[in-house]
Formats: sequence, structure tokens, C-alpha cells
Amino acid sequence: MEKQSFYDFKIGTIIRFIKKRKAKKVLIQAPDGLKQLFLPYLEELRRELPNVEFIISGDPAYGSCFLAEIEAKRVNADLIVHIGHTEYYKASIPTIYVEAFSKLTLTETLAEKLLNHIKDLNVKNIGLCSVLQHVKCIEHVKKLLENNGYKVYIGKHGPYTKYDGQVVGCDYISALSVNDNVDLHLIISGGLFHPIGLGLATLKPVIKLDLYEEKVVNLTKEVEKVLRKRYWRIMNSLNAEKFGIIVGMRKGQYRPSLVSSIEELIRKRGGKSARIVMDIITEERLLNFGNDFDAYIVTSCPRVPVDDLGEFKKPILTPGEAYMALTGKLEKYIFPW
Repeated sequence: MEKQSFYDFKIGTIIRFIKKRKAKKVLIQAPDGLKQLFLPYLEELRRELPNVEFIISGDPAYGSCFLAEIEAKRVNADLIVHIGHTEYYKASIPTIYVEAFSKLTLTETLAEKLLNHIKDLNVKNIGLCSVLQHVKCIEHVKKLLENNGYKVYIGKHGPYTKYDGQVVGCDYISALSVNDNVDLHLIISGGLFHPIGLGLATLKPVIKLDLYEEKVVNLTKEVEKVLRKRYWRIMNSLNAEKFGIIVGMRKGQYRPSLVSSIEELIRKRGGKSARIVMDIITEERLLNFGNDFDAYIVTSCPRVPVDDLGEFKKPILTPGEAYMALTGKLEKYIFPW
């Protein structure tokens, strides 16, 4: 199967939606990992809709919190086609969310690997969750585990997700809602970001079921390694006096009340802070501030501090970590908010 065939991009649905809206200019936004997989279908859209102009957003799409409304307004687009995420907030421009469900399924070989792996862990109660692309596989995995004597818990979805058991980088509510009942969490996902985030949020062992690589991976030690590094960043911030508070300008990442509460904590501790408006955060951009700040706090997206552990020279904290550093309450790790 070619990689672009791994996902259901619902091209027919997109075409019908564009026709219904009578859109003449459409902006397409997709995560970096899905951009090149979606592009082959762009020609089909152009053939079916020869009078429609399609424009591609080249910027990252970390989630639907990073919706390309600014770009769409600038190019006068009638519609946004957002690939790979569910709705995060009510957009000011008509938007269709294409969930891009994976067509991969749990094979017999992978199912056997999973059962053998969990058997060795001596657990009974399992929390089950998934990234959006694999939520249709949740019930299959649940039945497999239950048929083999395990108690499976799937939490209700949170405020920024659509499906029970679904997690995103800033919303692990579904897993947290069952956290007290489980011995470990099993996540259906590729990559490391969501599994690591799951471990940081729940502080429980994490097993990743990877349908792409047909692997079962215990990431508990990796989470512990990341947690140690996060604590190292927090400890390096305990004596910080000047904080740069990074504020996202995307509607889904703009959290003024959170920013204000962090500023108040800094003032109470006798420190100083400044708001920095920035959507895409890199070490190169932060270097432009020289030594003006001792540490940075990212209020827009927890992905940046957790994803780029080795890139940033100065401590760069999530809001939860900032709360720990500013209050001195270090006993329980807080992720992300």
C-alpha cells in the first residue's frame, strides 16, 4: 500500500462541501507529516473543480488550534480545508475538518505481539486511548484485550477532542479520567510526541501500539528520561528573575487569562516578565533576545518545550512547569497546563 493510501482523505466529501459553499478560492492546511501524502489528491480536486483556485499553507499545522485563519483572510479564501484534526474552536471562516482516519488495522501478528508484551507486565487494568487517526481501531483493541481477561477503560473525550479515548497534545482528559483505575495506559499512535505527553500527564506506564511499524513499544523508561530532563529545566528556573512569556496569536492558542495568572505569580515572587508574541518558536528566534530573559514560558502549545529538549539553551517551560517553578511545589509534575 502506498503511503498516501494509508489515510482516508474523504476527497468526495471535500468536493461536495466546496460545491455546497460555492467556494472559488480554497486554502488547504495539513500537518507536515500529511502534506506530501495529500498533495497527489490535489490534482483530483482540480479536475473535479476546474473553476476553484486551491492554495496550500506551507506553515506547520500542529493542531486545529493553529487554524490558518490569518492566511485565509489575507488571500481572500472562501473556505479552509483542514486535514488531520477535529474542530478545536468555532472558526470565523467556513472550515471543513478532514479527520484523515488511518486505513491500517490491527493484524493478527501485531495482536499477538501486543498480548505477549502485556502478559509479561503482570497487569490487569488498562487505559486505552488513541490519536485521531486510529480512533476507529479502539474498539477492536478493546475487544482483543477483554477477550483475554483484561479490564479496559476508555475515558470520555475532553474539551478539545471529539471522540472518547482520543488524545491531543494539550488534552489528555480521556486518559486522566480513568487514570485512578488503571495500571498502565495503552495508546494507539505512531511517533513519540503523544505517547510521551500521555506519560507526562498521567505519570503511569505507557505502551505504544504502532500500526505503521507493526510494533509494540514500552515507553515508560523514555517518559522517565524526559521527566528527569523536564525537572532539570524546572530546577534551572527556580532562581530566574526575568521571564519571557510567549503568547500565541492564533485564536486557538491565545490564552490571556492563563498569561495573566502566570504574570501574577511572577510578580508575587518579585520577578519581572514581558509578553512575547510568537507563533512559531525556535532557538534561533529566542537568541535575538540575548540575555534579556532567564527563562521562557510557552502559553500557546506544550509541544514546543517537550519536543525540543536539546535545542533550547535556556529553560523553556510549559505553564504547568512554570507553576511548579514559581510556587516551589515540585512534588507532583504538572502537564501541560
